[in-house]
Amino acid sequence: MSLRAAGSAFVRDLRPVNSRFVLTTPCVRSYATEKKAPVHPPRRSFLYSQYNNIIENNRVVFIFQHNNLTVKEFTQIRQQLGELEGGPLSKFTVLKSSVFSAALRETRFSNLEPLVSGPTCVLSINVADAEHPDLLKKSVELLAKNKKMLLLGGKLDNVLLTQADVLKVVELPSLEQLRAQVVGVIEAPARKLLGTLEQPSKELHSVLDRRI
Repeated sequence: MSLRAAGSAFVRDLRPVNSRFVLTTPCVRSYATEKKAPVHPPRRSFLYSQYNNIIENNRVVFIFQHNNLTVKEFTQIRQQLGELEGGPLSKFTVLKSSVFSAALRETRFSNLEPLVSGPTCVLSINVADAEHPDLLKKSVELLAKNKKMLLLGGKLDNVLLTQADVLKVVELPSLEQLRAQVVGVIEAPARKLLGTLEQPSKELHSVLDRRI
């Protein structure tokens, strides 16, 4: 018998091991182009949630780049911020840049993403100016004094700010001071007019006193 004939006979004699076996599980065809939903490590998910909270729930978010600050230096900066009046209400957070960029892309502040490059950190504050009018200015000044820190920009309420914008904003007087200045400007002409109107009567009174 030839090898081909023997092989054909072997195939004909094959029988299923269990003729009662029925395939009940449907076959699902998978393709190499199908994409699975990304599964992020717990640490990344935690940071993403934390950064999203910083961006969305703080009036002030200023981004800084730092140059090889040590853990000791970071701790010292946080302590100095905490010693300011209202300082405990401000937060200084070292970032994982890739995660913070991803969080920014999902908000209306996505235009800040180009600022997040290399080692970065953020100053975040969520208090009204009336409560602590000097907190923002003193916090920025404190960080700007550190030669390893570079202010890049950020946001105040819903307004995006460049580095120059931030420096202008922190130099502005508080809202209460601005109101007092406006009231002073408005009242100045009236006071001057009142003084002008009162001057003749004062002079007349002075003349009458000398005559009597």
